[in-house]
Amino acid sequence: MTGHMNGSPDRGKPARTEIIEGIRVLSRTRRAEVELAATQAGLRGRRARMLLSSDDHRRATAARRREGAAGDGFDLLAPVLTDRGYVGAGGGRASVVPRTPEWRGTTVQVAGLWPFCVGASAPTAGVPVGSHYITGAPVHFDPMSWFLRGFITAPIAFVLALNGFGKSSLIRRIMTGAVAAGETVLCMGDTKGEYRDLVERLDGQVVDVGYGHGTINPLDVGALGAVIAALPDADQRRQVMARVEAGQINIVAGLIELVRGGRVEDYEEVLLAAGLRELYSPAGGFTHEDPPLLEDLLAVISAGGERLRAFAEEDDELAYRTATKPLRRSMRALVEGPFGAIFNGPTTTRLDLSSPAICIDISRIPEGDTKLLAAVLMTCWSDGFGAVAAAHALADAGLAPARTFEVVMDEIWRVLGVGEFMVDRVDALTRLNRGLATGLIMCSHTIKDLAAFDSPAAQAKALGFFERARAKIIGPVGPEEAHRIAAVAGMTDTEKLLVTSWAAPRPPSDDDLDTTRRETPPGTGCYLLKTGEAEQPGIPFRMVFTPTERDSEIHNTNRRFDNLGQTPTRSVSPR
Repeated sequence: MTGHMNGSPDRGKPARTEIIEGIRVLSRTRRAEVELAATQAGLRGRRARMLLSSDDHRRATAARRREGAAGDGFDLLAPVLTDRGYVGAGGGRASVVPRTPEWRGTTVQVAGLWPFCVGASAPTAGVPVGSHYITGAPVHFDPMSWFLRGFITAPIAFVLALNGFGKSSLIRRIMTGAVAAGETVLCMGDTKGEYRDLVERLDGQVVDVGYGHGTINPLDVGALGAVIAALPDADQRRQVMARVEAGQINIVAGLIELVRGGRVEDYEEVLLAAGLRELYSPAGGFTHEDPPLLEDLLAVISAGGERLRAFAEEDDELAYRTATKPLRRSMRALVEGPFGAIFNGPTTTRLDLSSPAICIDISRIPEGDTKLLAAVLMTCWSDGFGAVAAAHALADAGLAPARTFEVVMDEIWRVLGVGEFMVDRVDALTRLNRGLATGLIMCSHTIKDLAAFDSPAAQAKALGFFERARAKIIGPVGPEEAHRIAAVAGMTDTEKLLVTSWAAPRPPSDDDLDTTRRETPPGTGCYLLKTGEAEQPGIPFRMVFTPTERDSEIHNTNRRFDNLGQTPTRSVSPR
């Protein structure tokens, strides 16, 4: 054994103790003296023998530490358990065990002594998302697992928290677990590129959409249109074709409303349907495998003809041109300009449902172009639900196995913030999930995003997104936000204080001026899981990254700040 002596060599006296593997033991000289004294009788001998026993125990512990350091770094010898506690390093043996106080009372009175002010229920079903904030027990959750076990009535979750506290990290954890469980995860519209790295590590498909990085054709129904020819039953083919047409009309009408800033009239939707039928007719020459573009639909509506005039209920060509002018102008705005660069072209990459996860990365679209961002998000969501419907159509025909899906609709506030007319479009998409065996995860910063409309009807419908979410995951929020959530979800006063305390960082001090390290805010990764409207306690938990997650850096969304202060290397050519 190796160690250093602890004594006073300058005084000429031998050291009485030494340090071995961090444990103080008797020196060789002192131990020899004690061994000699232990042979004597009486009190002195008894004390010497007790000292030797203690020294033997300390040397054995030091030997185990040395063996552990030479091996795998762990001390596999556990402390000895006695009736008074554990004996040994790190133990907690008590020489006197006091009697536990006991009281007797009625159920009403004793209920007040229950020490936990929030719920401690944490069923181990689903993806492990963290540890219970109070008890430390593991907490598991994902919408599909809890729905299949009857914990919630619909596989919908809404994540609500201020920015920077880890909402996307929690969703990525749920996505990883869903893929491990055999589900197909669809992240339809990644506005910040936050899910791209994870999907790539899961061997999924990443589709780039943006200026110069790919286009997406709203009339290309992708996987849903491709399965029509493979369906053997004529009735099923007719049903899928009707769904394809309805989806095309819905997405084109939604894009027109975004450009126009107002609603599409009923006769205009009829004209869109008539134009699509003309394009898919034998004279039009288009098929679902080779779909038309927006400019083709505009050309058909502009050309008119007896069939389209009949749909528009106009008697002559001049009246038809006058009635369709607003529609043609709106469609021209879709074909030309910024919208045309994204939507007026064949789809660059079609979705591959054989991938375990799919991410449509639209982070290259400028943040300030809110209308274009909302249009791309809505188109991506429509394309994703169409792909899910295609997979179920194949499964119903016996051509593919039955599957479940998990759809992530992040940054839902971007679409709703464009105008009230977008509420109906998003509402139609979010009501399809249970019939499609699809879990849905929505995300936003504040519930005010769902109520920022002048129309009470639009406010009620938008708040329905949050109310229909059977699982509400609430992160750090402000006091006013906690009261708004309580009016919808039902929160106890303790839970309100809890979620608001997570959002309150401690005051900075001079110790925080060290720029070499950046501390994580205290409330990061803390959430409250609510699964009902009544004021029953929810499940508070804290998510902590695993070593694999940290090494992969899939949760690092602040990479732009990692190299601040470092001088870039440049090669300057002489002039």
